[in-house]
Amino acid sequence: MALALLIILYLLLAIVAVLILALVMPLRIELVVTKNDAWHLSGALRPFGRFGPRIAMSKDVDVVEATPKAKPEKRKKRGGWKRRPQRIVSSAVQLVRDIIHCIRLNAATCDLTFGLGDPCDTGQAFGFMTPLIYGTSASDRVRLNVVPDFDRAVFTGRMAVDFSFVPVALLAPVARFGWSTMGPRR
Repeated sequence: MALALLIILYLLLAIVAVLILALVMPLRIELVVTKNDAWHLSGALRPFGRFGPRIAMSKDVDVVEATPKAKPEKRKKRGGWKRRPQRIVSSAVQLVRDIIHCIRLNAATCDLTFGLGDPCDTGQAFGFMTPLIYGTSASDRVRLNVVPDFDRAVFTGRMAVDFSFVPVALLAPVARFGWSTMGPRR
């Protein structure tokens, strides 16, 4: 009996150690979006940074346009916690800003061919994009290739993003968001 409890205890300690290791090690996410005739999304997850196995999150999922749904019935508000929209919005903006600071961009590539039908509109849109296109050329991590098509209206391309973050680093921003939205008033 004591041996069985000892084995269970060691197994639980091993599971806790693996979970702590998974929270402390970087988590790498690779996303690829392509648009030819339809939108396609595929992604992969690497649990221990670049050293972990590549786990496919999806296999070429077709992205379909959202159709409007019927509006659900409105519930009557009950007493209790009062929502403070301005406080929630400002806290959500701060949460997004903190999460962006926790993310490390490893690589981003974008190959895009676009045309608006009218050569003047296509040229003007390409002119607006040139600071972004040529401003990112100095970076090794970001590659942007945009080709204007002056003859027809077209939008095709491929975008690949590879980023990583440490999951335990997200605990502080999420806790700060929870405290600022649901904590005591100041």
